[in-house]
Amino acid sequence: MLNLKRKVIAIAILAIPAALASAQSASPADYSGLVRQGFFGSQTQSRPDSTIKISSTTGSVYVNHLKTAMIENDKGQSFTWHFGSVMSISNFPLKAIAPSGFDAGNTQVIVLHPGEHFAG
Repeated sequence: MLNLKRKVIAIAILAIPAALASAQSASPADYSGLVRQGFFGSQTQSRPDSTIKISSTTGSVYVNHLKTAMIENDKGQSFTWHFGSVMSISNFPLKAIAPSGFDAGNTQVIVLHPGEHFAG
């Protein structure tokens, strides 16, 4: 039984880099599967911890892992996202998680993971 668990864990660990590599080089449409699997967190109706305002020239935004942010563009469109996932990807285009019709420009999202997440 222990050997089976080790094999399953090894397979899962080997699959993560492949998923991350394909996500980094994918177009926004290619992210839909990763979004459905929760790699980026999830859209929510919860009260946000912060509001992030973007414009068509915003290059990147920084968010804290396990926090909820309302993302609002200069056209008055907004959505709320919870950046929490065990397998979260830390750098991706905002277009990957933005609802259909939301003008995200070329903004990149960078999820900051506090050091205590990695402390053993």
